[in-house]
Amino acid sequence: MAVKVAFMQLSDCWGCHQSLLNAHLGLLDVLPALEFVYWPAVVDFKHDSLKARQDGEVLVGFIEGSIRTNEDYENVKLMRQKCQLIISFGSCSCYGNVHGLGNEWKKPELVQRKFHDAESITDDDPKEPTEHVPGFRDYLVVVDDVIDVDAYISGCPPKPEQIVSAVQFLLGQKDFPNEEYSFCTQCPLNEEGCILDAGTLCFGPITSVGCSLKCPGNEGDPCVGCFGPSKTAHVRADKLIDKTKDLSNISSGERKAMYEFLSLYLNVPLMAGFDLSADILKQIKNKGEAETPLTQLNDKAKEVATNVLAYLKDNPDFHEISNVCDTCPRIIGSNSTMTEVKRDYEGLPNQEDCFIEQGYICMGPVTRAGCGGLCIKVNAPCTGCYGQTEWVDDQASRFADAAIKGFNVNLSKEELLAQVKDHIGTFEKFTLAKNKKFTEEVHK
Repeated sequence: MAVKVAFMQLSDCWGCHQSLLNAHLGLLDVLPALEFVYWPAVVDFKHDSLKARQDGEVLVGFIEGSIRTNEDYENVKLMRQKCQLIISFGSCSCYGNVHGLGNEWKKPELVQRKFHDAESITDDDPKEPTEHVPGFRDYLVVVDDVIDVDAYISGCPPKPEQIVSAVQFLLGQKDFPNEEYSFCTQCPLNEEGCILDAGTLCFGPITSVGCSLKCPGNEGDPCVGCFGPSKTAHVRADKLIDKTKDLSNISSGERKAMYEFLSLYLNVPLMAGFDLSADILKQIKNKGEAETPLTQLNDKAKEVATNVLAYLKDNPDFHEISNVCDTCPRIIGSNSTMTEVKRDYEGLPNQEDCFIEQGYICMGPVTRAGCGGLCIKVNAPCTGCYGQTEWVDDQASRFADAAIKGFNVNLSKEELLAQVKDHIGTFEKFTLAKNKKFTEEVHK
């Protein structure tokens, strides 16, 4: 029996739905299991048809966009009423995104600028439209400010494979190969150059064969278990067990690998961009323990799992180290040094050295991993669309602290921040709507 799914669009650009459609053939695995009961961007279902459904009739509701209008507000409440699970879909829904910057001004100021003062207005008598439009709310909020949300998919837009993986997880469809042999048997570094032998955390000995990327051989990155557990463990599993017995001195890159290794438990390969409201990390953080299915793991894998969970129990915040810098291929500690802050149009950064060390503001150090560094790969600094790794009121100071501490920056914190023209637009470009203290101060 097909699972009923609904998609709701609030104030947004439709980019998240476009990203989903960009999955193309990747959708073939999930489409037969879905019954789309409401998706106005793609299928001509009327709004009244969703209202007419029984409460809780729809299993999963995806909500794209933020809440700027009265209609947005009513639609999120309608989705919560009709859907058993709600997913905040994209950075607008999760964080408010760029149009959340409108919270810097009160509604009358925005209306005045938009409908009266804008240079593009040609009407002789400009005014705010009131006929057949929903009306604006005082300021923009995100979905979980109004209703409970069960899962979050961040990104502007989320990557297509993130969305498909999330749907597969929620459908219980993401079956791992569960092959007899482990990844190590097919790893290009199996005979010579193994990174686990060299002391770097790698989960290849307990992961199924079948991966075509072969990260250790191609990029020098560890295997993080994306193909799930193997039926048998490789001989190197003993080294992995020994390594996980003491995780107190692992590097930031190894912490990232361990974070992604949790796919072995939650069956979410792209966990960095898909957050469950009650996922394993939050269980450990809030309760000091987690209920984790280990039944499909071999004995060696169970030992590794036990060691990892023990570490997580004592270090519930370890995953916050997983930021865009962890996935960035650029060189940190190069010959480049930030001696002044450059605007994006000033000069052309090279494609090898860290943006920050070249003088450009890059939000990678304080932005959650999950995008794979897409902007950086096309020579554009990260601007933070996957959200902040830690919520604090003063993101400008937090960025400056991170940059001065971790990179070649020959500026004081005060000098760095003084050279940035727009603190809010630079450091909270996608997330200002989550800054409740700022919003309440402006609109009180």
